[in-house]
Amino acid sequence: MNIPDEVFRVTSTPADTSNRTIGRWQVSLVPLEREANIRQHKLIHTPTLQCSRLEFDSAVTLISSVPHGYVTFAISQACVGRPTINNHELRPNEIIVLTSDEPAHYTCEPNETLFTLTTTLEHYQQCLESTSTVDVLAKRKEYRFQVANFKSIQSATLAISTYFNDVNNTPLEQRDRSDTSAIEHALLISLLKVLTPAGRSSLKIPTRRKVALAAIEYIHNNLKKALSMKALVKQLETTTRTLHHGFVETFGISPIAYVRNLRLA
Repeated sequence: MNIPDEVFRVTSTPADTSNRTIGRWQVSLVPLEREANIRQHKLIHTPTLQCSRLEFDSAVTLISSVPHGYVTFAISQACVGRPTINNHELRPNEIIVLTSDEPAHYTCEPNETLFTLTTTLEHYQQCLESTSTVDVLAKRKEYRFQVANFKSIQSATLAISTYFNDVNNTPLEQRDRSDTSAIEHALLISLLKVLTPAGRSSLKIPTRRKVALAAIEYIHNNLKKALSMKALVKQLETTTRTLHHGFVETFGISPIAYVRNLRLA
């Protein structure tokens, strides 16, 4: 197990304000929670790029805004339930994308891991110009960017984790500026590449994925209803095969298992 760089403890005691700030994030407990521990693993912390992994054992709310002239990406790994960004329940195939001075009101789930990467807009533009990748800022919608499927999310967190291991082997303070700059550049490009649609998905969204996207919106809007596979198939006017395979491919879980997880949260 990796040892965190810092551990923040937040309690429900009003007088306890000493550990309620992580970087630019203001932290507070959600109702019914009495205590939370947040483990922060820092990957890179330079004027150009900051990247961390946050691990939560309880539900907390993070409130902040992106520094002027910067862009922030946040990728969630939540086992049960869905974290919320600016009052929207984050879908399994969505990442958070915020830019200069935009607000962020993020509520995490217990046992969630959150990868965050913040870099300058200048560095972001340099990486876009140096390689053929998707412009996440231009393609996002309401603070979020939707990737082709959950495997892209897995690849994104793997790309970041790979650099965690690389930097741990040779700390940044032992590298010269050119090496550090190369790491910053390679990390951001690797993240953008795995988020870029490939093959036919880059030209046209497959029918099964369209069905999956429609299904997940219907589920979130009708969670109090009886949501059986038969009911979903009828509502979406599709087949069981198309719905099941499209949902698993896009979100990494079956429709009924996803409904069950939401209700357990």
